[in-house]
Amino acid sequence: LKEAYDSFQLLTYHFRNKDADSFFELLKNLPNSLDRLFKDKLKNLLVYETGIRNALLYDFSNGKIEAKNTHIKTLKRVSYGFKSFSNMRIRIFLINGLIKIK
Repeated sequence: LKEAYDSFQLLTYHFRNKDADSFFELLKNLPNSLDRLFKDKLKNLLVYETGIRNALLYDFSNGKIEAKNTHIKTLKRVSYGFKSFSNMRIRIFLINGLIKIK
């Protein structure tokens, strides 16, 4: 169990420091003494190697866009029954600070 903990901590260290080469090198050379199920779960990360490498390499994220989409969907659900789309659109813009009241 200690070896599994140490391996996992080392993996998270390399991931947080965006060191993709060390991260995947460690994944490919996991110790044989680790639990088989634990090793299988970690080896699944190798399937998504290119995506994980890109996430570590680039600082791009769609988090802000996803937050806006979720916010709009929630507002649509809450404000069901708006008589006009333009009023709902204006409300979305006002809440997100995209337009200002004169």
